[in-house]
Amino acid sequence: MSTFKHPINDSLKKINDRLDYLIKQQKINNIQSPEYTILDNADIMQLFKITAKTASTWRTDGILPYLQVKSKIFYKLSDIYNVIDANYYPSKKK
Repeated sequence: MSTFKHPINDSLKKINDRLDYLIKQQKINNIQSPEYTILDNADIMQLFKITAKTASTWRTDGILPYLQVKSKIFYKLSDIYNVIDANYYPSKKK
């Protein structure tokens, strides 16, 4: 006994495949262009394992560049890379 395949299933499969492809391309583009990758405050808190108060202090002290749209705080990934690089102290060889 064969199962019935509705033509819409093929169309949905093609759409799903295309969405998967576009998502993968976007991830690649974000990796290649961190200037346009935006993180929110929750991402920063999770990334650095800090509290909301610490994130606020870092912004106030000018440690963390940010942009604000109404009450929402965002950070450019490229700025985060710069903060990490500026505060990186490699170990000294003996």
